[in-house]
Amino acid sequence: LRENEHFRRGIARLFFRGAQLPILIQTLPLFELKKLSLAKLRFDFVALLDTLVRYREKGSYSGKTQRNAESLLITQFDKLGIEYTTGDLPLLVEEAFNTKRTIDFIIPNQDAPKVLIECSFLVTTSSGQGDKSKTEIQLSQLIRKHYPKAWFIGFVDGIGWYVRKQDLRRMVDAYDDIFTFDPSEIARFEELLKRVLHR
Repeated sequence: LRENEHFRRGIARLFFRGAQLPILIQTLPLFELKKLSLAKLRFDFVALLDTLVRYREKGSYSGKTQRNAESLLITQFDKLGIEYTTGDLPLLVEEAFNTKRTIDFIIPNQDAPKVLIECSFLVTTSSGQGDKSKTEIQLSQLIRKHYPKAWFIGFVDGIGWYVRKQDLRRMVDAYDDIFTFDPSEIARFEELLKRVLHR
């Protein structure tokens, strides 16, 4: 019973004072941290309005960030004079239509892919990250079966993945190589492209 009492007190403290706990301040994005406040449990009007506005903006902000990450890669491709496209891979459409997915970047084209790239830049956490990692693993298996000579590369970045370490670990296993959007990683990515495309 005493153990249950400690557990109950811990849960109550998490909801009432979670936004003040140092470990959560260091770990959670501000968006998630703001959920843990006494004002929201009291149904304070201003606190509830804050929640509604944050959820309204969450999707659009994440989408904008994702597009910015993809724009950065497009800039790199243009700088290096690398041909690329996006879309479906023909063999996956034929052989695995129900499980295939659209590829973010295909280099140089869909008929003769040498490098396949998926981007995932997350600024907040969500249960969908677990689904994302499972999807990438399935896609990886399809690519290795139907396009064994192509490199499957992931660009994974953002604080959202820092919080979901297990999902991130599973995602990393799906790729032949993985990069972040740090300038040193972009430079390493450029070297890999030069090596793969000119061999």
